[in-house]
Formats: sequence, structure tokens, C-alpha cells
Amino acid sequence: MLPTSLAIQIDAGTSAGVPTARLHGIGSDFVMAVWETASGKHQGRIVPSVDGAEAPRPYTLLTVPTSWGGERTLAFLRCPAGTGVIGFHDEQNRAVATAPAKAPASFDAALLLSGLDGAARLRVVRLLLDFCRSAFSLQNDPVFAGLCRRLILELSPTPTVLTARCAPTRHLVLCDGSVSAGFGEVTATVVLTGSAMRRLDVSPTIGTVADKRGRLPLHLVIDRALCGSETLVVLLGRAGLACRTVSGASGELPTLLEWLERRKPCPTALRDHVMRALAVRAADEPQAAAAVCELQVLMPLPRRHVASPDRPVGGDVDVAVSTGDGGLFVSGWLHDPHGMVEGLRVVSPFGDERTITDLPHRFPREDVAAIYKSSAPAGFAAFLPGALDPAPVLQYRCELLLRSGGRIDIVPPPRPLNPADVRAAVLGSMPPHHVGQTALETCIAPAVAPIHASMVADLPPPEVIHYGKPVADPAVSIIVPLYKNLEFLRFQLAAFAIDPTINSSGGAEVILVLDSPEQRAELQHYLHGLFGLYAMPLTLVVHAANHGYSSANNSGAAVARARHLLFLNSDVIPDRSGWLPLLCAELEASPTTGAVGPKLLFEDDSLQHAGLFFGRDYKGRWINQHFHKGMPRDFAPACQARAVPGVTGACLLMPAGLFCEIGGFTRDYIIGDYEDSDLCLKIRAAGREIRYVPAVELYHLERQSISRHAGYTRGVASEYNAWLHAGRWSGLMEDLMNRDWTAGGLPAIAQKSIATRRRNRSRKAPAAA
Repeated sequence: MLPTSLAIQIDAGTSAGVPTARLHGIGSDFVMAVWETASGKHQGRIVPSVDGAEAPRPYTLLTVPTSWGGERTLAFLRCPAGTGVIGFHDEQNRAVATAPAKAPASFDAALLLSGLDGAARLRVVRLLLDFCRSAFSLQNDPVFAGLCRRLILELSPTPTVLTARCAPTRHLVLCDGSVSAGFGEVTATVVLTGSAMRRLDVSPTIGTVADKRGRLPLHLVIDRALCGSETLVVLLGRAGLACRTVSGASGELPTLLEWLERRKPCPTALRDHVMRALAVRAADEPQAAAAVCELQVLMPLPRRHVASPDRPVGGDVDVAVSTGDGGLFVSGWLHDPHGMVEGLRVVSPFGDERTITDLPHRFPREDVAAIYKSSAPAGFAAFLPGALDPAPVLQYRCELLLRSGGRIDIVPPPRPLNPADVRAAVLGSMPPHHVGQTALETCIAPAVAPIHASMVADLPPPEVIHYGKPVADPAVSIIVPLYKNLEFLRFQLAAFAIDPTINSSGGAEVILVLDSPEQRAELQHYLHGLFGLYAMPLTLVVHAANHGYSSANNSGAAVARARHLLFLNSDVIPDRSGWLPLLCAELEASPTTGAVGPKLLFEDDSLQHAGLFFGRDYKGRWINQHFHKGMPRDFAPACQARAVPGVTGACLLMPAGLFCEIGGFTRDYIIGDYEDSDLCLKIRAAGREIRYVPAVELYHLERQSISRHAGYTRGVASEYNAWLHAGRWSGLMEDLMNRDWTAGGLPAIAQKSIATRRRNRSRKAPAAA
């Protein structure tokens, strides 16, 4: 390291009358040279040289006027110990300054700043503090820190105090103090300790209401490790400098939320400052990331939108949610009849900005139409891909960007904490009849898929409760998923209890899977009574949260012990005993059979299900359909046992080994749609047949549970599931529906559709040679 002051040999070619430069070691292997000249004597670029070659970078120079009419030049450059000749030349290679034969004994801050006005002094200090950003080694150099410290104290010999008030994390403290009302914006903040210098990433926040002394409140988040008896906090403004010390950081401090609770309402500027300070640390500090989330939850930004019929522009963002993979889903409305808005900007607490210049997927909004008396489609929804934030974003800020350069601030509501509510918010953001293929593919699906996948991946293990001694070596495991609706359960269990083929040794085990855990106490009390009444062993599997139909069935299958699995809805009621052995006999009749299903009836004895097939709706989308639905119970074609493309999951029997082989129910469908047909198509893809057994008749009070799910009734879950299902299985469904199912009594409309497709293909086929 160079000594505090260093004299270096001058260039032998230096001419007489050239000013003498004082050279000082400023830490590591850097030096500072200072000289004075008459005003305007040297113009243009000055180049420092070492041994005749341009000095290695980084280097920088500054010339400022003095009070006696001259100019003072400061140069900072790298000069390793033992280097010979240093020179300063202009662009014509003329000497500008010489070095002394003997250097001053020590650095003199007062001498360096003497004769300079306030603006020039500020430029000198700013240059020195900025130089260490390019000369990184200086940041941890005690010599350089000491030099900067002497300069700052020369300008501000009696610093005022910042007081540590709370600890946002174990590594950070929030301090408060004040500045004069005329100080203005803080452009940079530098912390000087006894041995190092740090520039803060987040500038302090200054309040707007002055106290009795005319001073404004100031708050600053600083690293706790930087706070000590020698610490100086330097605030650089456009026209001044302020110096502060820090007190109280070493003591026991309240948490951020404890401190903010005492200050309600929390000023928005203070909240934003703390949020930014935490956000820059969140990527590397889990506690800072957690604090960002807590601040968003416990002190959300107040909701803001513009909805006045007197204003030419109005808008709102109802939903702005991160999707967990870096994506962002946004929906809301915009009323802009004059075309004044050119885009929407969405900003996260971590500073990530995304801009939509053309709002896609527009649709009518009755509430907006009522405000503005306009039928224009004001609603919009959009998906924006992007990079992951360091922590979950629970609330965004939004801006409507005007073509003039102005902006209108909008604050959407916070993102729900429950992932199921986030998924429901996306699914409920657009009216189902306005969700087309493009909206599904580019907006809904990219948002819903990662949200749903994260929910499935985070499932905790369910709790298993037994009532009575489990059935020894059961032939069938009956798995009944339960969600909300329990009113038919007593009829179903009563039918099981009086059926000797089920409630007997070696018969069937009954596994109930509760997917609405808020009903646990009610159901346990209910089952306790039923067990006392019927003495029928039961197994109850309780999910920690609503995970959906597929997960419920998979959880039941995971604890099942029988060689066959019967998936049965809670609203399916047998009309007589002895039905289960008939299903088992049909399943076991051929090794090629992978699943069987019965005849299902509505309450009025009309047909609900006589096998499942695939057809296209009026939009050309693949959908599930049931043979002979609505026909009389004894409709002749529905009384024939036959192979069918699939059967409903309301009552489906299959081998447990095959269920494991194909991976069980697929879990990326939402709520309770298409999971059963997906399972059937997986069975078909494994090369197995599926058969319909009309000799078994049960009543199905269709969709009693799903109708109570808000995410299904208010959203586009069914459209999303249909899109997902078709994308995965359209080829197999096409092949299946090209088979001749007429022997089993395929409906006339389906027969006509198949015949039409065959004729079209034959017309396109090339003639034989």
C-alpha cells in the first residue's frame, strides 16, 4: 500500500513554468494529484501517464474554479508502488503539471477545499465518492475511508443523529431523523465506517410536513453491520450535502410491524421506502423476502381506480396475480372512447415493470356499461410472461399510460393468500361465453396451469382415521370422494350396510375421502353415529385443504387394500343389493377389460348414463356425452351389455394394479371435470377395453357437489378442462369415434357424424392406380 503522501519522479521532459502537483496516496495503489493553474490556461482533455504511457484505468479528473480566479484540478489514478514517472499532458502532448520532488507530510482536507465555493466543494466530494464505484478495491480500504471521512467532516463538522427505531430483519435497521426543508431530493446515500465505504441502493424517504423548526422527517433503512460509533451517513443532494451519525442500532429493537402498528396510518412514502429496501435484499436474504410478503399482507396499499362518468378516461384492474413461474395475469376494464390511453404498466414491489400496449381479449362489462352508458366491450384480460421475483408478489401497482406522457395510478386488490382463491380469480375473470380458443391458449391456460401445478405439488399427506376393525382381505375398495355435500351419504352408507355382498367379511372396504376439511368435525360426528348404528367398518381420509376430485380419488386409492377399486360419487345410490359382484364378474370375465361401469338413472327413472362417448359441440370442441341420456330406463339399446368408449367416474370399477400402472387420475384438471374420461382414455391407451353393464342399475343425483364449488359455478373451469382434455386426447378420441359402435346402439346423431366423416375422407383419398 502507498504511504499517506507520496512523491514521484517528474517527467524529465517537463518544461519550466508548469505548475507543481501534490501527490497523495488515497488507498490501495491509487493516488490523488492536485494542482492549480490560471483560469482557462489549459482546455480540452488532460491525460495522465505512467512511464510515458496512458495511465491504467480507472482514472478521472475534475477542474473547479477557485475564489482567487484560478482553477484547481484533481486527478485520481492507479499508480502501483515503485512506479517511476507520472505525468499529465494535454491532447497535444504538452505537459500540464509536474510532480514534486518531495510530497507533503499528510493529507490536508482543509487545504484541498480552501478557496472553493459550496458547489465546487460538493463536486469534489461527489467525485471522490463516485470514483470508488469504478475502483472497487477502494470500497474496503481504510485509508480511502479515512480520507473521505476527513473531507466530509471538513464540510459538516457536527453531524446530527439518526436514531434506529426498528429492525425490519435481523440484518437491517430502520432509522429516522430530519433534514432542512430546503435540502431537496437525495440523489445518493453513502455510509462511511472506520474501514470501508458503502453506497446504499435505496435512497431515504423525506416527508412533506415540516415540524416547528422547519425540518422534514427522514427515514432510512441501513445494514445493521454498518452501524457503529464511527459511522457517518452522507446524504448527497443536488445542491448540498448532509452528514449524520447513527445511534441505538446496537440495542434491542422492535420488529418492523410492531413499530408500524404504532404509526398507523403508515405514510405511503415510508411504506414504499421500506418495501424497496427489503426487495433489493430479498433475492439473497429469506427473512427480507418474508418481510416483503408480510408488509403486503398486513399493510396493503389502498385500492384505487377511476370510475366517473364525468371523466373521459376510466379504468380498473380487478385481478393482478403472479402465477408462480414468473407469469403475470391481469384483468380489469378500460373506458377510453377517445383513444387517450396507449398502454397499461404493471409494477411489482421488487421493481419489475411490464407494459401492455394493446389490451387483448376484450369483452362487455355490464357494471361499466351502467356507469358510462356505453355498450363498448370495456373488459380485458391478459397474460404476461416474465422472470421470477425473489418472493411472492401479493399486490402490484398499475398505471394507465396516456399518449401525452401522463399517467393515471391504479392499485388493484391484493392477491389472495389461498392458491385456490388465486386460481378461482383467474377462472372467474372472464365470462365463459366470451372465452374462445385463443383466450384459453394465450391467457387462461398459461396462468391457471402453473397455479394449479403448485397447488398439487404442495399437497401435505392426508390424515387417515379408522372406524372399527378394517375388513380382512377385501375384494373391492369402494372410494367415495366427499366435497361439501354430505346429505346423500347416509342413504348410500345405509344401502352398503344392508348389502351382505359389501358389509361382510371379505366383501368390500369403504374409504371416504373428505376434500372439504372444514366439515371434518361434522363428518366425524356423523360417522361415529353411523358406525354405532350399522357396525360397518369405515376408513376416513381427510385432506388438509380442497385438492380436487382427482387428488381425492388418488388419496383413497393410496390407502386401499383390495385388488379392485370402485370409484363412486357420494350422490350415487344403489336401488338394490347384490350389484357389486355383478360388476366384478364383468371386469374379471376377460383379461382385456380394464374398466366397467353400470347403468345410472335420474330420480325420474330416465337414463343418465349408459356408457360414455366423445362428440363435438357447436364450436367444434370435443366434449363428453352419455349414450341415451334422458331415454326411459328400459330403453332397449341401453339394456345391452357392450364395449363403450368410456364410462363415467361416478361409478367406475377397475383393477388396482392397472390403476397404478397408468398413474391414477390425472391431477391437472380443475375441480371435477374430464378426470374420469381422461382415466378411461389412459385405460384405452394401455390397450384395455371398457364395458357397460346394464344389469347393474344405480341412481345418480348428478353433480350435487360440483354445483357448490364457487370456482366452477362462476368461472371457465369447464372450458379450460375441455381444452386440456382435447389437446391431450383428440387423436385417440377421433380414432375411437371412427369405430363402429352401432351394434351397441350409438345415437343417430353420432352415427350420422361418423358416416359424414368417413364420406369426407373417402372423397379426399386418391384413386387407386
